[in-house]
Amino acid sequence: MEDCDEEEENPLIDASDSDSDEDESDLEFEDNANENEEIVGASPGGDGDGSLSEDPNIGSGSNSGTAGDSPEASPELARAARVNWGIPRERLNLAVVARQPEVPRTYDEAMASSASQMWKQAMDEKIASLRANQVWTLEELPKGVRALPVKWVFTIKRDVNGEIVRYKARLVAKGFAQVEGRDFDEVFAPVSKHTTLRVLMALVAAADLELHQMDMKTAFLNGILEEEVYVLQPRGYGEGNQQKVCRLQKSLYGLKQAPRAWYVRLREELEQMGFQVSQADPGLFLKDVQGERVYVLVYVDDLLVAAKSMATLNAVKNRLMSAFDIRDLGEARVFLGYEIERNRTEHTLKLSLTRFITELVAKYGLEEANPRKVPLSKALRAVGERLDVQQFPYGELVGSLLYLSVGTRPDISYSVGALSRYMSKPTVEHWQAAKGVLRYLIGTNVGISYSAKSSVGTLHGYCDSDYAGCVDTRRSTTGYVFLLTGGAVGWASRLQATVATSTAEAEYMASGAATKEALWFRHLARDLKLRVPCVPIQCDNQAALKMSSNLITTPRSKHIDVLYHFVREHAARGEVKFLYCKSEDMVADVFTKPLPFPNFSKFVRAMGVC
Repeated sequence: MEDCDEEEENPLIDASDSDSDEDESDLEFEDNANENEEIVGASPGGDGDGSLSEDPNIGSGSNSGTAGDSPEASPELARAARVNWGIPRERLNLAVVARQPEVPRTYDEAMASSASQMWKQAMDEKIASLRANQVWTLEELPKGVRALPVKWVFTIKRDVNGEIVRYKARLVAKGFAQVEGRDFDEVFAPVSKHTTLRVLMALVAAADLELHQMDMKTAFLNGILEEEVYVLQPRGYGEGNQQKVCRLQKSLYGLKQAPRAWYVRLREELEQMGFQVSQADPGLFLKDVQGERVYVLVYVDDLLVAAKSMATLNAVKNRLMSAFDIRDLGEARVFLGYEIERNRTEHTLKLSLTRFITELVAKYGLEEANPRKVPLSKALRAVGERLDVQQFPYGELVGSLLYLSVGTRPDISYSVGALSRYMSKPTVEHWQAAKGVLRYLIGTNVGISYSAKSSVGTLHGYCDSDYAGCVDTRRSTTGYVFLLTGGAVGWASRLQATVATSTAEAEYMASGAATKEALWFRHLARDLKLRVPCVPIQCDNQAALKMSSNLITTPRSKHIDVLYHFVREHAARGEVKFLYCKSEDMVADVFTKPLPFPNFSKFVRAMGVC
């Protein structure tokens, strides 16, 4: 049995590579706002009654009013220190993303818009593609059968700089009208995990792999339908007898079974090319070509192809283009909204969502807001004035922040997790806290960086908990993070399922969650040909460390659920190893509670977020 204590070479990089010093000023920015201020949305007159108003200064970091102001207070005492004081701002508009060309929602809107010719051309191309792929045949509708309605969906494709690349139209079936058992049966279709994407990016940076992107033009149209499904003829493109309907021979976007049919078709083709499905992630395909491993990562109709040599990469791409109508986008720059920046000389790669953040800030009218140093300065509670969710889209904002937190911003994971607990009954304080996270994002144009020169290139993790941190339920918060080549590849911040009765129990439960993730990483590492004999996990609680390594039961620990005792089993096998870490060096602390800025920035940099 291999032991984690043995010193071993980094399986990804050369041992002679040295660590480059990180610039600690990366996360430094000016913060003119008081971190402890309570923005309650006072009215322009300074009523201080906590009611929301339409004042455009609310939530922007200006001190235009606080809960402690009296109705008689002089407006001069509440002025913000802004150089543009007195200049009217554009009023807050929460329904429209600012400065974006309008995307039509219906066929009529597309035909009436100023870009009607572009939308007409996009629809013509789509119809031509549908007919070329023989997606349907015109038939009489059988008696007792209902044809599904269809609609046009429009979007604008942009490059990494935000410039318009093309206008895109897609014909979709209204799958919500389908009936299970008659129109469809199996619908499950896997996609690659975000964690797998980050691990692959770390490998690409460390091994200096070639990384290209491909886009399926008509992905779902390649899936073969097993059921008998009819749809109405598309608006503006009827042919023959208008009473006839389209019997689908292949899957169409919007059908519940369409993603599954496409995945089955793509998997069959890749297996014919010699690829194997990863046991850890069904969205990852692997193949060895003359001792060189090739990776294909699939997310619906977007593909990433990575290989050491361009010759091997081009051979895979040519084979795929011969089988499908696919667009070669060349070197990967933007994938699923992730912006990929590479420095081939320094062997570094950075993942970020900068454009997504910029659009989100503009959507909620906070472009001129003062930035914050931390996303959340105190724990939230379920009490307070109820928020009008019809006027203030709390769920929409938290959902957008959630995408950031699971993508490239682990630094806001705890804050977003705390906000997500109040989706059903948010208060004014929760709305202001959510906008506070946005204000934090304004001042931090960062992403996750992976480097072959990282001093700790092997996979390792940290786990921690905040005992009874939730003031509403007194449940503890589990937090863990795993790093590879200097950057975070997997993390979590979530409430524990049960109330822990001691700090040791809370920490032990956190170590159980971290162990599950570590075991999955070992499966993925095996597919990627990375040497991970066991995963070291750092913990700052001595009692939890003792429980994870000693097969004994004491009166203080016998009540702990057997579910968490599998930690001991895997630690005994040498698959994971728990090591002691001082609390001041516990990186996972950022996932368990609000932290002061010095500690917060230290742990954020330690995760490669810069």
